[in-house]
Amino acid sequence: MSRIIYKSKEQLRNLEESGKYLTELLYILYDYLKPGISGLDMEQKAQEYIDKHNLKWAFKGYHWFPANLCISVNDCVVHWIPNNYVFKEWDLVKIDAGILHKWMVSDAAFSKIVGWNQFNQLWYKLIKATKQALDAGVWTLKVGKSFYDMGKTIFNVMKKNGFSVIKTLTWHGVWVKVHEYPYLYNYPNPELKQHIVRNWMAFAVEPITAVESTDWVEQFPGDWPLYCAKGDLWAQWEYTLIVDNWKVKVVAWIQEDLFDK
Repeated sequence: MSRIIYKSKEQLRNLEESGKYLTELLYILYDYLKPGISGLDMEQKAQEYIDKHNLKWAFKGYHWFPANLCISVNDCVVHWIPNNYVFKEWDLVKIDAGILHKWMVSDAAFSKIVGWNQFNQLWYKLIKATKQALDAGVWTLKVGKSFYDMGKTIFNVMKKNGFSVIKTLTWHGVWVKVHEYPYLYNYPNPELKQHIVRNWMAFAVEPITAVESTDWVEQFPGDWPLYCAKGDLWAQWEYTLIVDNWKVKVVAWIQEDLFDK
């Protein structure tokens, strides 16, 4: 049976360092993502940062995933492999990255409309609501309480804004691997009441949302990417958090309001 692995003080400090590097990288990638840039360009930009700081990637080789970044476009939900596709004006792009530093993995993601963020109000509202749902959910986390309120809050914020969460995709613990137990939901699933926020935990919270799709996604046989079953667009925002000194702390994120850039 899977169990939660609690971290030592040193491991939490190392994870916090990992998160600082990842946060800086995400801001670089956010600004670099423009019309005319390809997926391979983004991959190379990220590799230059990793080489400069003598870091290691968390994704490449994990379950044989072949790339450093997960970059997903429009109706692709997750696991699109960077290639020579050139991003064009108004593509909805999601970038998910993970860094392994001193054997601790940080994992975070953002969504962005290439070009002018507010060109399509529906997409703009989707990614903004996704980040708002994540922020609101994080505020519910208290040591000694279950994760249920977080799942409920994320779900309700998306519903209030007229959007959905993809219920079959979860968030997860982090440690020396990208995905560690527990695997938790972005909606008020009763199982969340069994998982309590404890000191020395670490996890990556990622609401995965869509305009309409909820319970399932599609995958082509033998391929990595997952797609919205209804062909609609989706968004993702992800933070890495630790629980230290009986407090929840976000250590990898793009937090400030970037939506008008």
